[in-house]
Amino acid sequence: MSFGSPAHPEVGRHDAAAKRALLERIASSAAFQKSQRARELLEYLARRALDSPEQPVREQEIGVAVFGRTPGYDTSQDTLVRVQASQLRKKLDQYFEEDGKSEPLRVRLPKGSYMLQFFESGPAAAKPARVAFFERHRWLGWALAGCLLAASLFLLWENRKLARRLEAGLGPHASVDRVWRQLFDNGQPTFLLLSDLGLLPLQDALQHHITLEQYQNRGFGALAEKEIADPVLRSSVLNFFNRYPTTVADAAAARRLGLLFATNGLPMEIIPARDANMNMAARGNVILLGSRRGNPWVGLYEDRLNFRTVFTEPPRRASFRNMNPLPGEQAEYEVEWSRVGYCRVAWLASLKGGGSALLISGTDVNSSDAGVEFITSEGSVRELCRRLGAPSGPVPHFEVLLKTWLARSAVSRYELISVRKK
Repeated sequence: MSFGSPAHPEVGRHDAAAKRALLERIASSAAFQKSQRARELLEYLARRALDSPEQPVREQEIGVAVFGRTPGYDTSQDTLVRVQASQLRKKLDQYFEEDGKSEPLRVRLPKGSYMLQFFESGPAAAKPARVAFFERHRWLGWALAGCLLAASLFLLWENRKLARRLEAGLGPHASVDRVWRQLFDNGQPTFLLLSDLGLLPLQDALQHHITLEQYQNRGFGALAEKEIADPVLRSSVLNFFNRYPTTVADAAAARRLGLLFATNGLPMEIIPARDANMNMAARGNVILLGSRRGNPWVGLYEDRLNFRTVFTEPPRRASFRNMNPLPGEQAEYEVEWSRVGYCRVAWLASLKGGGSALLISGTDVNSSDAGVEFITSEGSVRELCRRLGAPSGPVPHFEVLLKTWLARSAVSRYELISVRKK
């Protein structure tokens, strides 16, 4: 096999030789000898990583070059490349756990990317970058530590509460059941797209939003290389991004919504936003969780809404702009960080028809969680139905805005401040 050009100017000769030798050993290992497709995919990605490290590798290119797909084929319908990339990740892990466990140089294929990454084994090589990053972003370090503890306590508490509910034969009440069956009982599965926590520090470092087009193209490494000058910060941000992090609040929301769907006999699939595609976000049934900044798929529906996301930096500022204020309403609802937030909950027809789109978008993670509580709680859903003029019948498409009061990184209470029929 040929793994890249030894004379490429972007790769040092000694480094390139070591990388090619490593790839040859991997391709010759027992795990890869049994899978021709994995070897072919590895060879192609290796050439791209060594010869053109600055150029992102796209799914459709791989399908055409490696697997003989027709140029322009629909990657949302043909998932072969994603399946084979997943298999390649597993075989790389297998190699370094078995034949290559003593390799000083290693290679991986991060989730959500088709660009191979080389790194030295052991914790020493990555430690300085991580330390420097978290010194600059201490809030993230504290948040991650808190998330681990909070997740353990939350799941323990929720499981006990769920057990008590099941023993007592309790489930969601009449208004919640009625509204959710109207929204999603249409014979189609529902995709819950979780927000992407990894986007937040990446956009902090870039100091601008990642557009939906950039998010779909997945050229994050090339974008960071171009726009983040500090190599230590760039490496740390990408390392965190490539771990597919999500929030405790999203995990709690997924569990709460999953229980609601199961109780009502409705099918639902939970998907990280980074693994979604246009069909999931625009057709059939979809629930988009999180802000536009943490879930770019929300942007597909923004121009159909009255309350629209505003986020600028630096300095950091977030709000919902009221496009058509009613009497007594503000033209803009601006966040007071750590004190006051907002959440927009909207139910629309899916962008390309055939189903429902439910958006639960907070100006912060906890405000989004308040939106989930609002739309799944009997009292608040009953009040929503009343204000929509549908206390017992079908509800119209709607958009609501909640105000949240934050205390100690949680929502202490929330209030329904605007209701619109769509």
